[in-house]
Amino acid sequence: MKKLLTFLLVGVMLLTIAGGVFAEGPNDFAKDFSEKPFKLSERPFQIRERENLRFEAMKEFRDELHKINELRIERLSLRMQIIEKHDTILDLYIEARENGNIEALKEAREVRKQIREINREIKGLWEQIRVERKAFREDVKNNDFDSAREHINKVIELKTIINEKISEKIVLLDEVIDILS
Repeated sequence: MKKLLTFLLVGVMLLTIAGGVFAEGPNDFAKDFSEKPFKLSERPFQIRERENLRFEAMKEFRDELHKINELRIERLSLRMQIIEKHDTILDLYIEARENGNIEALKEAREVRKQIREINREIKGLWEQIRVERKAFREDVKNNDFDSAREHINKVIELKTIINEKISEKIVLLDEVIDILS
């Protein structure tokens, strides 16, 4: 009985959907297309224009883009070092807790406060980079390559500072490792 009721409900739903789909006759559908003239849209031209602008910007800022990529590679290698040091610190922290070495843990906590401060500075630098990139994109969009060059050079400068801050962080992590060892 339940199966019969389920099949009946499904059949009614299919008929309702099919009736809604075919409610507008085929003549009305063809009539809509025959009344509207076919015209080329302007969108492909806008896309080509945007692609040309992007190509011109890439050509204009090739050296700067290479420098940004080099800085990214350097930052990622520094991040790998940090991850390895965090792994070592985790083991040393567990060992220090098990041995009850409270003095070393307190010293390490003080150094980690300095690391937190560096992380805050790095976060602020990333915000500045975000703003500079947005301004760079706007200037490129407006074909103002001189102003865009200033913004991209500022991004390079900020990324260099970030890499220096990350290097400082690595030194502090080494200090924590020395304390906990």
